[in-house]
This record gives sequence, structure tokens and C-alpha cells, in this order.
Amino acid sequence: MPRNLWIGLPGRLREISQAATAFERGAELGVTQFTSLGGQVTTLAPQRSARKTKFTFDRLSEDDAAHLDRLARRIDGPGPVVVIDPVTRNLLDPLQAEGRSPGGSAAPHWYSSGGGTGKLQLSTRTGAARDAYEWKPDSATTQLSWHRRPGAGFPVAPGMTVRFTLPISWRVGPCATRLHWRDAAGVYLSSAAVTSHTLSATVPAGAALVTPSGIAGEVGTYPLDGAVLTIDDPHIPTAPVNLLSADQAAGRGTTAQWATVGFTLSTDAGGYLVASLPANTSGSLVFEPAGPENFRPVPGRGFLGPVLPAALRARAETCYITYFNASGAFLTFSDGWEPFEVPAAATHFTCSVSFGSAATAFSARLGPTKLLHIDSTVPQLAGEGCPAMAVTGYTDSPARPLPYRNISIDLTEVASASN
Repeated sequence: MPRNLWIGLPGRLREISQAATAFERGAELGVTQFTSLGGQVTTLAPQRSARKTKFTFDRLSEDDAAHLDRLARRIDGPGPVVVIDPVTRNLLDPLQAEGRSPGGSAAPHWYSSGGGTGKLQLSTRTGAARDAYEWKPDSATTQLSWHRRPGAGFPVAPGMTVRFTLPISWRVGPCATRLHWRDAAGVYLSSAAVTSHTLSATVPAGAALVTPSGIAGEVGTYPLDGAVLTIDDPHIPTAPVNLLSADQAAGRGTTAQWATVGFTLSTDAGGYLVASLPANTSGSLVFEPAGPENFRPVPGRGFLGPVLPAALRARAETCYITYFNASGAFLTFSDGWEPFEVPAAATHFTCSVSFGSAATAFSARLGPTKLLHIDSTVPQLAGEGCPAMAVTGYTDSPARPLPYRNISIDLTEVASASN
């Protein structure tokens, strides 16, 4: 188990220093069964089952016992109680981690802000899971946040190490990841940010909640499955692979690594390749693979996406990834910048970037550049969730020697709590 039990009201989380001697973790299934005269069995069950957890501690320390006693007797408020149990790894809701939201609304799991609004819609991908959603930002700076209800964020305590990884498809683009720290009332305190698909940060003093967020970095359509939020966990998320050689990725080496139309290539004093496009001239750049072949082999199922230097990206119009089968026949192509899912029958591909004509000449280095691929078949850390819970059973027995105590506490998932 990666940690001990964390339990308390928001802003008053406490780690119980002793591991439980008995730990039961299940669900309130609520299944009813009816058997007809003909022997046919019919079962009825709610759409979703509430989590139930029971912890038993022998000879618990006085301070830890007092903390649990206050929660059970609701001395500091009715709750709900925040619980991060020892086996929970991905704090995202199980469906949220899969990019799914039942009931015809994405509001329980995600919301957008900043730099535009974007759109959350049911997925149109072939083979998408039931109730799967996708994100369509209307700006390269639009932010999507992962929501936890009830509350303004996921529970944390100062000193914890929080790691958030964006969904699988986002990781092959120019994405950015953010963690927004809030106090127990949900008031914003500060943020941590990184231009990458994964951010690891230490919870600052005063923070009780965290809102994980991401920026895709390109307008397009992005599936939402594969996000991971962990605390104090050694999990290393799946990272994309740059398909370009080291020289080509850095924008150095021979000019034969690029095929051009309209452009001229030269080498500057630092040994970097520079692409120049005259005024009133359109052009294109093609990522040429090493070796005699003009096609790159498809590395496997998953997503592909280019990430260009800022100067090139600002001038480029669109990117084309064209796919071919084993016979060399054309299959399909992507026309845009968002990550594109590799077709099942594809064995080879080409990648090119087009530039429209402009009144002024243009010149920029070719690197650093990325042509990223991520294998979508690699399992991601499943969502476990950290639902709000109520104390539904409690026993406290003096142990020998005092002040140690034997305690048993039952917890049941709830939607909210009030006086």
C-alpha cells in the first residue's frame, strides 16, 4: 500500500499513522431479487453503487483516536468526511478517468475556463465507449478542469506530492498541465504549471483542495480517457515517443532530413538548419525519415501529433499526416493539428506542414521539433475516486495499557451532508 489512511474534514485531513488491522472495502450493491413461479430470476439494481469502507485499529494512539472520535460524533461539523484510503491510487472518479459521464451531461466531471469556452460533447470516435466525452477547445489557450463533487477540488494536505497526467491523446501535442491550490472553502490560493503532459508538485501551506487542469495547446477534438491524479505515489505515466532522430528533432544535421517546396534550407553559425520562404510564396516541409524509404513505419496503434517551434507554428497553416497500407495504397489523412488516431490498417505514413503565401519573407530554425506517438493500448492507472463519505458506524474500546484504544469505523459514500 502506498500510504496510510487519510481522513478528516476538508482542510483538516489527518494521516492515521498506524495501519489498520482489518480493512474492508466494498460497495452497497442494493440489488433486489425476484423469482417467478416458473423459476426465472429477475434482479434490480441502482445504476451506481455507493462505496462502503470499514477500518479496525488495535491499540491506536490517543491523538489518532481523538481525531476519529470527533469525526464520528460530528463535533467539527456534519461532514461529509474526506477519505483517501490506503489502496486508492488514481483519485479521479472511475468513469471520469475513462473519459465517461453518464446521464447526458459532462458537468459532474469537467468544466472549461480561460481563453475561450470550448465544448464538451459525446464522442463521435468509432468504437468509443458508452457515455464517452471529447473536448473541443475553441482556442489554443482554453483550459479544461477536472471536477470533483461535492466540493471545489480534490482533497490534499500540505506536504503531499501531487502528480497529474493529462489524457492519452493530449500527450502528443503542445499541452500544458496545471494544479490550482485552494483552501478548505474553495478560495483560490496559487497554481503550479508546466508545459508538458505531467506535472508533479508539492502541496503548499494552507492548501486543502486541488483542481487539476490542462491546456491542449491546439484547436481540435480530444478524447478524455487516460487522465491520472495521484498523491505520494511512485506511478510513472505513459509518455509519448519522439519518432524523429536526435538530429532532426534538434533541427541539425543534413538537409536531406527534410523535403521542401518553396523553401530553401541553410545552416546557421550554430549548426542549426534554417528554413527560408520568400515573400508571396507558399511552401511545405516534409519530415523525411532516415534511410532510402520516403515513408515512416507506423509504430503501432495510438495517436500521432507534431509539435513545432513557436516561430514555425505561428507561420504554418496546417499539418497533414497521410497513411498507407502494406501495399502502399493510400488509406486516409488528417488535416489539422490535433492528435490523430492511427487507422487500424495503416503500416506507413508521411507527415508534412504547409505554409501559405504572405507579403513578407519568413525565416526560422527547424528545431526543436517533435513528431510524437503514444500507444493507446497500454493500460492507464484506473480511477478509484475519493468520494465524500459519512461515518455510519463507530465503536471505541479502551485498550491496555491506556491511553491506547481499539477502534472500528464504518464509512459510506454520500452525495452531501447538512445539519
